[in-house]
Amino acid sequence: MRYRILATGLMLIITASAMAQTHQHGTTTTGDGQYNPFIVSDNRGGFYLAYVERINNIGNVMLRHSTDGRNFSAPVRVNDRTGDATVRNENPPKVIVGPQGEVYVCWANERGKWKGNLRFARSTDGGKTFSPALTINSDGASEPAGHAFQSIAVDKQGRIYVAWIDERNKQKEDRGGEIWLAVSADRGQTFSRDRRILTDVCECCRTNLQIDVAGNIYLSYRTVPRSGPMYRDIILARSQDGGKTFTQTVVSEDKWEIPGCPVAGPSFSFDNHGAITAVWFMGGSQRPGLYYATSTGNGKTFAPRQLLDPQQKIGKRAHTAGLADGNVFVAWDDADGKTFSVWGVLDPKKGLLRKNSQREGIAYPVVAANSRIAVIAGMRLATHEIVTFTENLNAVAGANLTGR
Repeated sequence: MRYRILATGLMLIITASAMAQTHQHGTTTTGDGQYNPFIVSDNRGGFYLAYVERINNIGNVMLRHSTDGRNFSAPVRVNDRTGDATVRNENPPKVIVGPQGEVYVCWANERGKWKGNLRFARSTDGGKTFSPALTINSDGASEPAGHAFQSIAVDKQGRIYVAWIDERNKQKEDRGGEIWLAVSADRGQTFSRDRRILTDVCECCRTNLQIDVAGNIYLSYRTVPRSGPMYRDIILARSQDGGKTFTQTVVSEDKWEIPGCPVAGPSFSFDNHGAITAVWFMGGSQRPGLYYATSTGNGKTFAPRQLLDPQQKIGKRAHTAGLADGNVFVAWDDADGKTFSVWGVLDPKKGLLRKNSQREGIAYPVVAANSRIAVIAGMRLATHEIVTFTENLNAVAGANLTGR
């Protein structure tokens, strides 16, 4: 039995199943263009922007740099093998900057429908050139399996952590996938053999991997129980031993039951005092939309969830960046007949302080920030091109944002 839920332009496709969830990574846009934006601070006042460019059905990972958040350099191709990337709307290439300015990029290719390998390349000259790519998953030469929704983080010592949703062990009766982890201790020249760290994971929702100032590793994801109602709660897993073991906390017991793919993962960020703010999409019979919750206890417990924006229609995809003043910059897309993106500043204690006007036709927004500005990158649906907007973080509290 097949159901379609159409909620103000954002579609979830749900296929009922008595046992396993139906594998679905979301509808992939066809045609040439630029897709899957991701942006990070370069820790020197500038920003790196990564995305997938597809021409004649051949996808490559491209990287651009900006020193001011407004003007970006000409794109550099990251992957050494032509066509070694695939467009997946919920799975952009991820980029992170190491303590010595190294640029690390991780992405998924495709060897079969929703199946492929995780690829990694590094640059030691500020993103001007990249080393030949490595395959991180150890079963890369075996029968194709799902390896996607990767996250990447680097600690103060320069160790690189890559986590992803893995389906190499998945059986027909299994509801969810697993999360595997690999670590590099030599600035990305080699990686340790990958290993499973978490199970019962929703296989179509993004993960988010970050490291706090104390070196603790945090990983957020959406779960799917092994049995019983198929509740899709958000989990924050924490490791205090360098990724050897993880403890899990349910961010919010939403009890959203869906026997299909939500295709919407969580995002979270830290403030200067270690408080964590998570933002995620929740559907179901209650008020669908984006919610947030905070933790001041290292992610061990979270306050009750709060609606992100009472004016949202059914906001779905959100991305966050922690700000120096303890607030959180949030960007998300929404729809009211047509898709649009919105972004704003969230005070975890008071709620949304201010936001910009709707940016029509912009989807999949991501954000990065430094002490002065936030830069939002998204995809313009009409032209399949990546566009960026810049916000001054020194604006008077309560003022509307402009997105210049």
